[in-house]
Amino acid sequence: MRGSLLFLISFLIACNVHGQGYSVKDFLYASSLSPKKLESYLNKKKFLPGGNSFRNDLVINIYNAKPEKSKKKKDTLNIKRTIETYHTKNNSSFTYITSLKNEYTKNLEELKEEGFFCGNENDTVAILFQKKNFSVVANKIIEKDEDTLYSFAINQQVLPLPEEIQFAEDLLQFYSHEYLVSVFGPKNVIKDVYYFSEKEVAKCTVLFPKTSRQAVFIWEDNVNLCKPAYLIIGGNMNAGTITNYDGIISENVWNSKDGIYSGMSLNSLMRLNGSSFKFYGKNSESPYMIVPEKTGAINFKTNRVVLGCLNPSGSRLLNNATVGADEILSDNLGLYVYMMMILPPADNKNK
Repeated sequence: MRGSLLFLISFLIACNVHGQGYSVKDFLYASSLSPKKLESYLNKKKFLPGGNSFRNDLVINIYNAKPEKSKKKKDTLNIKRTIETYHTKNNSSFTYITSLKNEYTKNLEELKEEGFFCGNENDTVAILFQKKNFSVVANKIIEKDEDTLYSFAINQQVLPLPEEIQFAEDLLQFYSHEYLVSVFGPKNVIKDVYYFSEKEVAKCTVLFPKTSRQAVFIWEDNVNLCKPAYLIIGGNMNAGTITNYDGIISENVWNSKDGIYSGMSLNSLMRLNGSSFKFYGKNSESPYMIVPEKTGAINFKTNRVVLGCLNPSGSRLLNNATVGADEILSDNLGLYVYMMMILPPADNKNK
């Protein structure tokens, strides 16, 4: 709540072209207020309760600015300023809406000056700014009468503590690069590029680079580095700053919730699954990847596993389109878990 108030009032401070300005004392004072005192504070700043609205199960609290008087006593300036707030267990949100374009443009510049990352600043609507566990969506709203309003939706996310992260899947709680920076620190989180092939390249985030806890985030939103598409654990990390690294990186220590880990033998993986499974042959488009299906305890659709092979010329079965794990186990080819590609749950993608 403290952080949300800081950002809320920072926007209000910028609203000094029309109406009352807000001093640094106001800014510092507001940051110390409890939620119960917020309404009385906004009242002093000429924002009055305007009722509630409902969005699914959320209650949205609305505050409207008092109309401003023009220099002519009888006239009232037609300026709209509204604040909408809501709170949940995991986040708090403030939306500031104004009819003044100059407030909008000034606040955009202020966000940049405050060090917010923005990958889509050239978009005309829905510009996303991110800094640590804060995100701000700046938007233009065209009303039915063709008037334009400008909004800043400010969200503060409650993030898990590092000690609460036990399994590789737990990392998918981090919706963006900035969320990772907020919890693990900028020294442990770097922006990079991942080479799927010579022609296919994507921006990525590497957590704990060049260590046994290394993990690579491939983002669905490759511009704003958010919405995890999947997480890569183990394997040869084909990221730009790591590809030519001459040092030794210890074997990856991340385990999946199913109990899979890098270096796990094919025999152990089959026992963990409780039944056999198939993987693609060495000449396929996805060599040594386990066919994404569920044949036992492990769901290989959401936890894509790629095998490594110490003796790829040791069995003709590897030339087949698919190979049964139970069929090739006795050939002792040194098959093991080389890499995991873990997909987020469906509800994670819709945040």
